[in-house]
Amino acid sequence: MWKYFLVLLLIILSIITTYIFTPRPFIAHHHANFAVYTNGEKWDFSPATYMEEVSRCNVTEWVTPQDRIHLHDGKWWLIHVHMAASTWGDLFANIGWGIGTDYVNSGYNNMRLTDNMHSLYYIINGAIVLNPANIPVESTDRLVVWYGTGTSKEILAKWDTLVDRDAMEYNQKSDPASCSANTYGWLSPIVTPIMEWVEHNIE
Repeated sequence: MWKYFLVLLLIILSIITTYIFTPRPFIAHHHANFAVYTNGEKWDFSPATYMEEVSRCNVTEWVTPQDRIHLHDGKWWLIHVHMAASTWGDLFANIGWGIGTDYVNSGYNNMRLTDNMHSLYYIINGAIVLNPANIPVESTDRLVVWYGTGTSKEILAKWDTLVDRDAMEYNQKSDPASCSANTYGWLSPIVTPIMEWVEHNIE
């Protein structure tokens, strides 16, 4: 009996200690995948202009929007989320894009509007959403943005082949510059959901 009590006490103390010493803006760190297609071509986000310096992963002061959710290390299909409330709109704004219900804008006035010839679909985990801008990016989410021809039924039939699915793999290992994917160590399965709830609900 005492053995179980001591184990429980150690777990509680570990959670409290971790919470105290973990920087508040970055109590979350998880990954997601995304891909953007325009007229059947997959957009290449590998240029350095889309990447964030890995040294920014651990900042705790003067936090910028780019620090909260970004791409880095040349892996342009993999999203790094450092703040639980970060949305898809935050990500696209950080990489210089605009998204809406009837348009995508890749920057430099390169607006793509829906019309009789072009449709726009946002697909998150196999479900079409009207506009993902205000939807938080959850761990292992997969987003496809499709601008071009094709019906919703046609795009849904192949969406799973259009986007990578390695976010879970990166959740299990450390990133560059001590940008740790497993902030709470062996307690992550317990603590991470709690901390994400705190981030969403407590100022």
